[in-house]
Amino acid sequence: MRAPRDRRDSILSAVPVSPRDETRGLALVALSTLAYSVLPILGKLAYAAGVRPLPLLAWRYVIAAALIAFLERGPRPPLRERVRLWAIGSVFVVNSIAYFRALEEIPASVIALVLYTYPVLVLLLAAVVGVEPFTWRALLATLGAFGGCALTAGGAPAGAPLRLSGIAWALAAALVYASYIVLSSRFGAGVPARVLALHLAQAAAVLCVAFGLADGGLALPLDPRGLLAVAGIGVVSTVVAMTAFLAGMALIGPTRASVLSSLEVIVTLALAHVLLGERLTPRQWAGAALILGAVAFQSLGALRRAMIRPSGTTQ
Repeated sequence: MRAPRDRRDSILSAVPVSPRDETRGLALVALSTLAYSVLPILGKLAYAAGVRPLPLLAWRYVIAAALIAFLERGPRPPLRERVRLWAIGSVFVVNSIAYFRALEEIPASVIALVLYTYPVLVLLLAAVVGVEPFTWRALLATLGAFGGCALTAGGAPAGAPLRLSGIAWALAAALVYASYIVLSSRFGAGVPARVLALHLAQAAAVLCVAFGLADGGLALPLDPRGLLAVAGIGVVSTVVAMTAFLAGMALIGPTRASVLSSLEVIVTLALAHVLLGERLTPRQWAGAALILGAVAFQSLGALRRAMIRPSGTTQ
């Protein structure tokens, strides 16, 4: 029988073993939030340089898989477990495709708002598959989040309506990402975060390369801006973002990590305004407040329970 893995290195570790570890975990999740926040900005810059979505995704995950494999040189799990992790990773590919399709059609700021319905969706899916119980709080949070999406989708200035297909792609990305998190929680329990990240990137790289080759190849325009944007997405918004979030979550737990990562929406909105000139209408700001309020409301009870748990308790 295999020795049990260290829970502190697992994606399901929920409490730090010391105040120092807690501070480190918070810093890692904050770093991940910043790294993820630049993803839509870099994606828009890559599109402006002529990069197509599938080659962008293929190179993103090839770069990520290579770098994480270089950093993670420990023993690999048994083949059966690796196949399960690759299967979980393949679900994430659908999220990436939906996300970058949405990025082609609607502003980066709107995508960030719509995508952040996923924490509410996580709770609903978790209740369906028996990972967590369904509560009235989840229902109210769901209504608030989708009300925020409705305001966001209907708040574009006159003469420049948001494309419904772009909103649909963004919602699909949120749903698939929520499914990925629930699957990881159920079938990736006890797996070290860096090992899960490696298999996710490997599965995504294989599938995106195959899709890209079937859709015209993986060539990138010889534009320095596009090449730098793709490299930035691979290194900053994938390797740094993914590994920092999983490592931070292993120290502070998924509840506080998810609440802290909600700041990604605010950072993306600020960057989209400064770098891309995107502006939100008052209705869309109201939608933003409603989405973030729903996410915070959904997480408040669990966050309070996590904060009052004695520091020496383990799951």
